[in-house]
Amino acid sequence: MNNTIYQDSAANVLIVDDIEENLIYMESVIKNFNINIISAMSGYEALEKTRDITLAMAIIDVWMPGMNGYELAVNLNKERTDNKVPIIFITANIFSEIEELKGYDAGAVDYIYKPFSSQILKSKVSIFLDLYNQKQTILKDAILLRNTTEQLKQANTELYKSEQKFRTMVNSLPDGVLLVDLKGRIREVSEIGTELLGANDRNELTSKHILRFVRSDSFKLIKEIAVNTIAEGLTQENEVNIIKLNGSTFLGEISTTLIQNIDGSPLSFIIVVRDISQRKRIQTIQIHADRMANLGQMAAGMAHEINQPLNIISMVMDKILYEADKNISLDVSFLKNKSNKIFENLTRIRNIIDHIRVFSRNQFEYIPIAFSINKSIQSAISMFSEQFRHLGINVHVNLKEDIPDITGNTHQFEQVIVNLLNNAKDAVMDRKGLSDYTYIPEINISSFVNKELLIVQVTDNGTGIDEEHINKIMLPFYSTKEEGKGTGLGLSISYEIIKDMGGKIEIESKKMTKTDIRLTFNVIQKKDGK
Repeated sequence: MNNTIYQDSAANVLIVDDIEENLIYMESVIKNFNINIISAMSGYEALEKTRDITLAMAIIDVWMPGMNGYELAVNLNKERTDNKVPIIFITANIFSEIEELKGYDAGAVDYIYKPFSSQILKSKVSIFLDLYNQKQTILKDAILLRNTTEQLKQANTELYKSEQKFRTMVNSLPDGVLLVDLKGRIREVSEIGTELLGANDRNELTSKHILRFVRSDSFKLIKEIAVNTIAEGLTQENEVNIIKLNGSTFLGEISTTLIQNIDGSPLSFIIVVRDISQRKRIQTIQIHADRMANLGQMAAGMAHEINQPLNIISMVMDKILYEADKNISLDVSFLKNKSNKIFENLTRIRNIIDHIRVFSRNQFEYIPIAFSINKSIQSAISMFSEQFRHLGINVHVNLKEDIPDITGNTHQFEQVIVNLLNNAKDAVMDRKGLSDYTYIPEINISSFVNKELLIVQVTDNGTGIDEEHINKIMLPFYSTKEEGKGTGLGLSISYEIIKDMGGKIEIESKKMTKTDIRLTFNVIQKKDGK
């Protein structure tokens, strides 16, 4: 039986003597110690009173009837294998060396010989209580250490389980996940991340700097992302050309999150890497399909645009032929004037056809350049001018001069404006069909700078958009138009194009009143290059 017990209370001290006066005397001597005194007048009574009790020490008279002190000492410590009780024997006899050894074998640590002074008893009790208290302190520390060790072991087990769960979760993600320290070096990488970066084993990637995997022209962007992530906690998607270990590249989208210490200081980054090459290819196909759909919708307008100069050419030729049939002499100035009109209108037709050809071209491979927003807007409007006139739509254009250029694909931006004008045209014509003769269809398009934002605004007074549709109309294939009247791609493609240019699309609408669409861009570059 293991009786090693830590006792955080007054120490128990056993005193045993078959003479009551002796017990009373010993109690009076040691009562001022911080102890709990257990008194007994026989060995049997002592054993009964101390069963399952931890004793700091025992003071036992050697010669007692029934069970003497030696026998009691042996019985006291019989089951206390790990917590032996220190015993002081009291006797009136002077023992021989053999008798003393017998006492020590029974568990004695000291003897007091009668008669004895109270000071001797106090001194010996004090020494053994100090030893007991030191032992209790050691036991307390040992228990605390054992509990702490168990807690640490449990915490390590939970941490291991958590790490395994986190690793399993990360490895199940379709995107690559990298743990990067504040110096930019990779510390951990998921299985998908290992594959994306062209490694066979993640050990090939650990300790490598993150800039190793991007082109030099992206270094500034990566550093800006790190600064913004530390400041804000996370950054939204950024497109970066990523270089694999074998030198091949792919278009990636990265999102960065900050990991903090308990005190809130930055610890490391989690970078999620997504290969968007396929998505970009699909988006390009959608953009081209939308261009073709827009051209189909504009076919009638294009016919009007081309028919007008053709009619003028026809009228001029009829005049020349009429004069020739009557054998009227045609002077040089007359022919020159009529020829100039023919060439002017032929040039107009050629420009329209060239514009359609450029607009319909697949613009997947391009290098972003600075371009004039106003020129792109004017080019888009030129495709609608005759159609709008024919439909009786009033178009108001207010383009502020000397506004900054933006960087991107001018043809894709033009496609956005064409989409917005097509939608505005449909909205005002739908309302015209529901209104009386007093309704006048109007479309307003403007460009201006407000503080650090360049804004392009397209407003129409058409049917408007229900509030329930506002947050959905940017989704692919979501359309509020009747079946067969739209692809459902226009605004979603416009959203992607504007996002790629670093801009945003905002929509406000009131049913049967107006729709206001704003394209906003951060002002980066002025026209004069300053």
